[in-house]
Amino acid sequence: MKKIMLIMLCAMASAWADIHLDFVLSARKKGCEVTQWVENDYVSGVLWQQYAKVACKDPQSMPVRMVGLKFLDVSKNLKGEYIYTYGLEK
Repeated sequence: MKKIMLIMLCAMASAWADIHLDFVLSARKKGCEVTQWVENDYVSGVLWQQYAKVACKDPQSMPVRMVGLKFLDVSKNLKGEYIYTYGLEK
């Protein structure tokens, strides 16, 4: 009985998982900060389920997928930071 309750509790917790929090924590592990986070909105004429920009002081070896979001682009801003763009289209 305890095992069944534990399995049900784990299933409920995973259903309420917060992708935004997981993404922020993954970026911080790399030494970067999330500068923009958009959910269910248009950015540059595209409807995104989730869209994020991550700023890093130094170039990083970023994963192709981070917490379900796909790597889209990398650029450098005027501060000299590297901006990595991730997104998941609707």
